[in-house]
Amino acid sequence: MSLWLIVGIGAFTYGSRAVALVLMPEPSQRIRAILDRIPGPLFAALAAVSLFDDGSLADPRTLAATAGAIALAWTRSLLLVLLGGLLGYGDALLFSLD
Repeated sequence: MSLWLIVGIGAFTYGSRAVALVLMPEPSQRIRAILDRIPGPLFAALAAVSLFDDGSLADPRTLAATAGAIALAWTRSLLLVLLGGLLGYGDALLFSLD
């Protein structure tokens, strides 16, 4: 997985969310209660899947990106989680974690 792929996926995800916030109508309280519970489990599932590659542990850069993203998951901000992942990946590149 390349850095540009991570940036592209993050930009697409964040951009689509921003567009949805601007263009979509305000959801009802019932729907909002359901939607507020989705990001945590969804992120956890994506993070767990990214830790393995073809049945073995992923490469150290991917693990560092996942750790950086998880470190900022408590903020519940997609942008901050994305930045945490990018910083983790960047640190792994800088320190040549292979």
